[in-house]
Amino acid sequence: MPGRGVIAHPGPVIDILNGPDGLHGAYTYQFAREAIGEYRLRAAVEAGELVGFGRGVLLDARRVLDLRTRCAGALLLTGGVGVVVGITAAALHGCSAVGGFPVHVRVPYAHRIRSRHGMVVHQGGVDRSDVTTLDGLRVQPLDLAVSEVLCAGSRRAALACVDQALRELRAEDRPEFLARVTGRLAERVDRRGTRQAAALLSLATGLPETAAQSAFVLLLADCGFPRPVCQYQVWDGGRARYRLDFAWPELRVALECDDETVEPSVLAARDEALRRRGWLVVRAEVQDLVEPTPLSGRLRTVLRERQCAA
Repeated sequence: MPGRGVIAHPGPVIDILNGPDGLHGAYTYQFAREAIGEYRLRAAVEAGELVGFGRGVLLDARRVLDLRTRCAGALLLTGGVGVVVGITAAALHGCSAVGGFPVHVRVPYAHRIRSRHGMVVHQGGVDRSDVTTLDGLRVQPLDLAVSEVLCAGSRRAALACVDQALRELRAEDRPEFLARVTGRLAERVDRRGTRQAAALLSLATGLPETAAQSAFVLLLADCGFPRPVCQYQVWDGGRARYRLDFAWPELRVALECDDETVEPSVLAARDEALRRRGWLVVRAEVQDLVEPTPLSGRLRTVLRERQCAA
């Protein structure tokens, strides 16, 4: 019976057992050679079962597109001194809106490691208190990663990232997380992007249920609309009968993001039921995020009419 880390035969695909240098299907060449031998290792590489990810690092071909595998490979390339940062760290923490690729890592100034395809290297200080372990990987804490995404990421993806992070927390814990992110922004030596970050953070609530809904929050703010209530509940007979994506309750105007999985007739019946209760529903589609002018015009007209009526 072979010991841990040793393979008795190569099999259809080399399956090196995870060891200290074999996390998530990423291996140093030295570890792989010691585990299965030079001959079997070369055969696995030639067969495409293991693929290179930079000098001296191999990835299991079955897992080459997995974010954790590529992060493990990137950290191996840094010799164990790097830490996954920014959008990649946020993605590892569960913020799927930012994607995570290419892999961003930070290494101390003393280590001269170059960026390569699929891996962006940032030189900088690596404080031990700013490193946590997630699935065996050295990663920035979520609040620090989010602060970097807010400063350097696209505005839509950054807001969606914060909303997603907040959504995973209990409502009573969200203010504390926002305060930590605010503190991280205040501590930044590089002040670029901090004004954008503060503006985005002021819009984050954790209430939008999708990245598209977070994008509509940003669109409404950019267009100068009064801030709506997100996930507003319409009560009837002592119970919540409808939940609106966005609402201006004092005017009884709602903005609903169309769900393509729901039949148009069902949506029309829902809108009519709300109309009978005094609500006017404006429907938004994903393409309105690309060209918001028509939606902005419709919504502005409806709000103005309701304000005049009030």
